[in-house]
Amino acid sequence: MRKTAFHGPLVLLSSLALIAGCEQNNGKKDDGDSNPTPSTELEFRTDYSDWPAITSAVPLDDDIETKVAEILANMTLAEKVGQMVQPEIKAATPEDVIEYHLGSVLNGGGSWPNNNKQATAADWLALADGYWEASMSTDDGYEGIPLIWGTDAVHGHSNVFGATLFPHNIGLGAANDPDLIKRIGVATAKQVTVTGIDWTFAPTLAVVRDDRWGRTYEGYSEDGEIVFHYGRAMVEGLQGNFSEANVVATAKHFIGDGGTELGDDQGDNVADENELRNVHAQGYFSSLNAGVQTVMASFNSWNGEKLHGHEYLMNDVLKKKMGFDGFIVSDWNGIGQVENCSNDSCPQAINAGIDMIMVPNDWKSFIEKTIASVNAGDIPMERIDDAVTRILRVKFRAGLFDKPKPSERLDAGVSEQLATDDMRALAREAVRKSLVMLKNQNQVLPLAKTGNILVAGKSADSIENQTGGWTLTWQGTNNSNEEFPNADSIFAGIDAAVTAGGGTATLSADGAGADDTYDAIIAVIGETPYAEGQGDLSKFETMEFAKQEPADLQLLEDLKAAAPNTPIITLFVTGRPMWVNKELNLSDAFVSVWLPGSEGAGVADVIFGDHAFTGKLSFSWPAEDCQVPTNRGDESTPLFAYGFGLTVDDNGDLAALSEEVSDKGCGAPDISEAGTTNEPLNIFTSGSNAGDFVLRIGGPSNWDGIDVSSDAAATTTLTGDIEVTTEDGLIQFSAKKVDWLGTGQVYSQTTDKTVGQDLSPYANSEASLIFRVKVNEAPASTTVNLGMHCVYPCLGELNIASLLSDLTLDEWTELSIPLQCFLDDGLDITNVNTPFLIFSDDTMDLSIEEVRWEPWTAGATPDCSSIIPTEPAPTITTATDIYIDGITDADLFAQPGTWAANTDTWAEDPSYITLNAAFDDGTSTVIDARYGTTAARKGVVLMKGTEALDMSALATTGALQFDLKVVDLAAATGIVGKMVCSNDGNGCTTGDLGLTYTLNEWVTNTITFADFDTFEFSEVTSILEVLPIWEDNHNDVHFQIDNVRIVVP
Repeated sequence: MRKTAFHGPLVLLSSLALIAGCEQNNGKKDDGDSNPTPSTELEFRTDYSDWPAITSAVPLDDDIETKVAEILANMTLAEKVGQMVQPEIKAATPEDVIEYHLGSVLNGGGSWPNNNKQATAADWLALADGYWEASMSTDDGYEGIPLIWGTDAVHGHSNVFGATLFPHNIGLGAANDPDLIKRIGVATAKQVTVTGIDWTFAPTLAVVRDDRWGRTYEGYSEDGEIVFHYGRAMVEGLQGNFSEANVVATAKHFIGDGGTELGDDQGDNVADENELRNVHAQGYFSSLNAGVQTVMASFNSWNGEKLHGHEYLMNDVLKKKMGFDGFIVSDWNGIGQVENCSNDSCPQAINAGIDMIMVPNDWKSFIEKTIASVNAGDIPMERIDDAVTRILRVKFRAGLFDKPKPSERLDAGVSEQLATDDMRALAREAVRKSLVMLKNQNQVLPLAKTGNILVAGKSADSIENQTGGWTLTWQGTNNSNEEFPNADSIFAGIDAAVTAGGGTATLSADGAGADDTYDAIIAVIGETPYAEGQGDLSKFETMEFAKQEPADLQLLEDLKAAAPNTPIITLFVTGRPMWVNKELNLSDAFVSVWLPGSEGAGVADVIFGDHAFTGKLSFSWPAEDCQVPTNRGDESTPLFAYGFGLTVDDNGDLAALSEEVSDKGCGAPDISEAGTTNEPLNIFTSGSNAGDFVLRIGGPSNWDGIDVSSDAAATTTLTGDIEVTTEDGLIQFSAKKVDWLGTGQVYSQTTDKTVGQDLSPYANSEASLIFRVKVNEAPASTTVNLGMHCVYPCLGELNIASLLSDLTLDEWTELSIPLQCFLDDGLDITNVNTPFLIFSDDTMDLSIEEVRWEPWTAGATPDCSSIIPTEPAPTITTATDIYIDGITDADLFAQPGTWAANTDTWAEDPSYITLNAAFDDGTSTVIDARYGTTAARKGVVLMKGTEALDMSALATTGALQFDLKVVDLAAATGIVGKMVCSNDGNGCTTGDLGLTYTLNEWVTNTITFADFDTFEFSEVTSILEVLPIWEDNHNDVHFQIDNVRIVVP
């Protein structure tokens, strides 16, 4: 929008409003606690036959509409598209805001100013000022339009160091107190505005129908009634009257995210429209009525169609039928999941109703392609104008055109306002009201403060565990107690209460020292942090807590054995109801404390009787390990029904519960009626593909794979990865000789790899995978996986490296592996698309032929461990040097290496990082890593063992220590490091840990093993991985590593 004389008066009026606003608020309190009131306030009901027309508490304003129209009329297409784009703060600078006319930014979970996890309120404010000043600049000849910054303040300002954190929503649901929710909304808004941010992506309004969902704890309830009342209350608390103490709220995730099949995050909700409307929409009815200004589209699908591209639900239902006149924002790269879309281009999503598009990293390309789509007629200009009108309307309503820059607003940058005494008292009140007592045998609770109490369990003194996901980092992991300066652990609260009462509290995380001299034992057990899909329980898992955290059950058993006459009070830290019959049987009292946040002392307030137990379940509690889903109104009978919660006056006795467990996962296919078969499943026989299966090869240069040629004279090659030729086997040309040149795989797969086959009869027929193999060159790696896939990442696999190494070279052998071994490892027999696969990450040469599944060859009870013998991993039990002027032990530790790839195709590009593992820096020999300049590349420097290493002896006492010198950070904002176990860089990992550095200086970093209680130290595969922050531009980064060692402080 070119700055013209016509718009001068508009700018002048805005400036006068800013001056007036500053004078009015100078030295005065403005808590924004008053709310606009809708002319018609909706009441909760579940009998809608159509989507209701909803009157918003924030009506259209003629003056605002006029101003918006005037601005829009003078905007260029580039300006309009810029307003619709929301990059991540790591990927967009204030200068970018000016150049691309950006309308918004966000910070993702675990993203902070200057990549500083402990950034102060002033640090956040400085960045907010930078963005605001850029957006309001007219130096380039364009009009100033204030930028709006969004953040996930989902249980307090949870990404900010030092902020008071409230219980996660599942605990708040148990309080059933809308007034409490509104007050939490007011407090959260205050925290957010202190950091200069104007918008939070809250509240979450999911009605959670399947507790296997990894986001269950983000929902208030399984029933729409509580969600309905809480949606209104939270919106009113956050938005208030849009004063300087208020923020814009977001109703999310529209719609049905809590109702996907099997609780699959981002999966498919198959409810009919009546259920979608009367169950899943309840929070939207009330929040729209309360005047919520933004709605976030959901990742999930509804009956197979992704919400990000669902025109009926977004345009027809939300905007037209329900009358929503704010704007819809997409979720993180959510448009890329729409059919025929990518992260940087999706006309379909915009046409379907998305107004602002969250494109964290690919936003420049998105702008270019969206402008081209408009010019090509793929997106009507009317749709662009409507989106920008909505965005500008919300900015005017929120007062962004009138408010001064963030640093000049009320309490700006005052860190103390992140955790005031009132905020902490409010959070502590919320904890007290959220606790639900499930068992109280012989009314053992409340406890006397005069007693001698042992406190055990990994979560007793872990603020990380009690705050859960979406806390400082996305997953809520890698947080120490020291990173919560305004918080109390559960133990700290117990200790303070008991000490004040004249008793003693002894902390023993592992329960050592337990005996009957104690008056009571408090065991604090539970889940460890997770977020989104990382917390999903797969269909091959059950709701049994002990399967997830077996050490906690062992702790209770040990405590009961050591102190059989001492009452055990179990405090269960959890983000969902779980099957805990075994733990209940071992406990005299059992209290669900959910994820209480930073005020762990609120737990002591109740268990010692200073406050009453008032919490009631807002979720049904399962009676069986596979009683899922179970919800209010279902025909099922849960162990503890929705609304259950004991008081100390109730008879809390509970008879011994059944401990019978399922023999398969809750969603595992039932194949009992699939019958049996006597027919072999031929896969690759007599030198040819059989049935619908095609022999393929894949590798880093092309993981999508290519077909192996059927021409016996041909060579099929993926250069540098793997190649296949034909040779004689049982008959002429019946075998394929597969030569691994590096990492690669050979596999038989359905013609359409996305379509699997139901092969259930083979699972009922004691079948085996049988094939003939000749080892021409033994495996160079200790990882050679024999697998079957049920559409990746669903799979079952076994490591056959040692088995192949034991075979005689150049001799044919027939191998027979029971199908049950793959089923036990997760194979879904009802959807097999790859019945045979061999993968290796290093060189070897095999010939294979006659691949098939043979019924009645495995026996009824096959022993998979005897088929694939496991050799113990090399152990490290003492302090050990890894790299000191070079690798210290070549038998244990591999030479430093790299992994790099093209992020468009994920083809590996080893040339991207130049690595010198013996670089002379003038004083010593170090590892020198220099990243290249090729676009769309990312890379990692690796330090691995020659095979998996067992460091379990050091899991509680050891640490990894190394020196890091960053020579050039280029465009990156930080360096991270991590350890990996079980070759699973996405699941079994410490997570990316921000490393300490000073440019051109050596700085020692330490990774303390005890901080990662779920890490498998018995199978460490990457001792250290170092890289620029993954989301950043890696080009031209240059760093060095030295003195890598395992220490025992």
